[in-house]
Amino acid sequence: MQLFDHTTLEIQTWKHDDLQKMLKDCPLLIRMNDGREFFIENSEFIVIADYTAAVLVDDDGVKRNAVLTLMNITSVIPNATAAGH
Repeated sequence: MQLFDHTTLEIQTWKHDDLQKMLKDCPLLIRMNDGREFFIENSEFIVIADYTAAVLVDDDGVKRNAVLTLMNITSVIPNATAAGH
């Protein structure tokens, strides 16, 4: 793992264990390689498998499910705020 700006973790290829370790730092902001961002409010709102993560996100006041491919995650910001999203 490499630490940039002392807040954002950027890993070449995210693995199950890397993301699992970050759950203690919820809320998280996950950035994807296509520019999408997912704000994870609570560690209970994410389930991590070997190659994907199922997340529950707020979409204009409605909770919805999204499946993220771990290899498409570019960075994870720990202790994020919704305003920073």
